Amino acid sequence: MRTFILITLAATGLIIGAQSCSKSSDDQTPVATSFDRKAMLTNLSTNLILPAYTAFQTTATNLDAAVTAFTASPDAAKLTALQAAFQAAYKQWQATSAFGFGPADQANLRVNTNTYPTDVAQINSNISSGTYNPVLLANLAAKGLPALDYLLFGIGADNNAILLQYTTDSKAANRKAYLAALSAEMKTNITTVVNAWNSGYTATFLNATGTDVGSSTGQLVNQLDYDFDVFKNYEVGIPAGIQSMGVTYPEKVQGYYSKMSVQLALLHIQAFQNIYLGKSAQGDGLGFDEYLTQIGAKSSTGGSLNDAIKAQFATATAKLQTLSDPLSDAIKTNPTSVTTTYTELQKLLVLLKTDMTSSLGILITYGDNDGD
Repeated sequence: MRTFILITLAATGLIIGAQSCSKSSDDQTPVATSFDRKAMLTNLSTNLILPAYTAFQTTATNLDAAVTAFTASPDAAKLTALQAAFQAAYKQWQATSAFGFGPADQANLRVNTNTYPTDVAQINSNISSGTYNPVLLANLAAKGLPALDYLLFGIGADNNAILLQYTTDSKAANRKAYLAALSAEMKTNITTVVNAWNSGYTATFLNATGTDVGSSTGQLVNQLDYDFDVFKNYEVGIPAGIQSMGVTYPEKVQGYYSKMSVQLALLHIQAFQNIYLGKSAQGDGLGFDEYLTQIGAKSSTGGSLNDAIKAQFATATAKLQTLSDPLSDAIKTNPTSVTTTYTELQKLLVLLKTDMTSSLGILITYGDNDGD
């Protein structure tokens, strides 16, 4: 993910309105419809987007408080509590990641929060020097959840060894300061996004009811597909060697040090499905499933596109459920299961990124080169 993100940022940003689309929306003319997109956007913003941001803000705040307590007087109990707070935040991020438009785009929330694999050498260099500049591009992969994953789980063979790095090690003070800086930065970033939604962006989102570039539906679909691209490739494909002629990189999985990659992947695909269905804790509201059904969208086989997407969500999820943590071990011991999981994710992405966008008349405005 790190290389992909760096190239994207260097070009123009996470998602742009340029006309370099990977799939044209001209392949299928969308059917005229009276579907109430504003009602769908209202459901998604009220019951999924804002709750996801707010819940992540809560977990980030709890994490920062746990960091403060730990760095003030490190001990085994506080380390265990801090690790639990971190895991809660990482799990909640999976429901937040896809909403990378608007204020989140302006804050570069996704890349600041979850660029992985983390750069261990850069982290250790920052700790050794006692300096950290969050705006440096070199530090993009030395911050956020992946960096905290390393600092809380990867700097010792067990918790006793990890604790020594924050107590008796010669760089303990610098390491504690770095941990605190990363946690505070993440809390600040998500608070900025939540505040923007609560102070005017919600109205902006609800009033941009078209399907053109810049519309809320257009941005939401683009970010859903973009995040699924990242999910498919960087959580599964690249570590499994899909794009490197079979050379595997198990250390590049998400949540490598905490050994929770499969847990995170299952939460992530559930989040994608909930967005598609408009489903939340408040119930099954208006989503893209109703939208596609109302316009009579067809799959490549002539059946219902909505039915095809829902069936593929079930198939891909079932494949993920056959894997177990740590995923890095599964890549070594059960590579066939991992690659077949990737194949099912690829099929789902085609349905979402090609068939759905074509049916809805939405232009994909981010570029990729993986052949979707």
